[in-house]
Amino acid sequence: MLRVFSALREWFGLRARMSEERLFHLDRAVADLRALGMTNREAKRMARIRFGGRRHSHAGLRELGGDLRGLAHLFRAHRVVTSLWLQPAVLLTAVALIFAVSPSQREIVEGMLGHTLGPEVHEAVALSVYGAGPGSPGITQEEFESLQSMATVTGAERSGPHQVRAQPVRGVTLAAITSEAGVRTGNRGFYAAWVLRQPKVVTSPAKVVWLLIVLYGAFFLYARTCLRVTPRWLLYAASVACLHSLVSILAWALATQLWGGTSWHTSTTAGLSFSLLAVAYLLTAASQCLYWWHDLRHRCPVCLDRLLLSWTQGETDRILLSAAVTESVCAHGHGVLVESRWSRDFRPEESPLQGLARV
Repeated sequence: MLRVFSALREWFGLRARMSEERLFHLDRAVADLRALGMTNREAKRMARIRFGGRRHSHAGLRELGGDLRGLAHLFRAHRVVTSLWLQPAVLLTAVALIFAVSPSQREIVEGMLGHTLGPEVHEAVALSVYGAGPGSPGITQEEFESLQSMATVTGAERSGPHQVRAQPVRGVTLAAITSEAGVRTGNRGFYAAWVLRQPKVVTSPAKVVWLLIVLYGAFFLYARTCLRVTPRWLLYAASVACLHSLVSILAWALATQLWGGTSWHTSTTAGLSFSLLAVAYLLTAASQCLYWWHDLRHRCPVCLDRLLLSWTQGETDRILLSAAVTESVCAHGHGVLVESRWSRDFRPEESPLQGLARV
């Protein structure tokens, strides 16, 4: 971030210089006009007319480099885009924006954690039979009708062949519900369990996608980092990857939250929009991974600064003879990255004293 501050300091310095120059010449013009006999007010008004309005000031800033185009030029000159902290800063800003835009930040957090926050809320009770498996007949119609007539629960309805969900009467316990279910149905195998409130935002699909990406990324790094990398490089790669996954999952949570809050006219429209959302999410995640790897492979494995002064020798259309070889240099003298169609290797810079020591 020092590069950003340096660029902004220089940019604000140019604007301050422009303002000081303008004020100096305005004061000189006012002094000359007052020497001709004008009043102070008339002299200031005539001096402003002589120097023009804001259009002339903007033209001066543009020539001096104090406008937005000049700021972009300073960002390039200070290599802000290649800064080590650019990606983390952008990703953390994206996290803040997601929480700012979200209609309910608590739902986003609960979706990320996978469980609800605060005290447990017993919204419903589930009635099942001990030992019921896929091959069992399930709850019979007579048993279901008996459960509907219970006094400790209301609104009993089927939740599959082996379970019935109902609303508990206020203040009732699980033991009382279990006892009445056994008496009503004549089946002592019935038991009751609370159904806890589930998060409204489901992030499981996004977590599965990023779990697969992390597994492949770990193997990819292990296979591709045969060039001499440092623990610092690996730590930076893992940290930025975690930030990318966090932003991606939060973006999925926000998108599904907004999708769930939209009133769709038909189920077909809702299903089509959700499919498009899923495709857009997968493409965005793939773009994040590609950018993450492209940024890593062009950084020095020692100091993590972006390599520069790329120089290509040979012909790009050749495969064997005179094939193109690109060399990129670390600005701090740590070595040279040599890339070709067939190989990629980082050659550390070695001082002559190290060579003499080996001899």
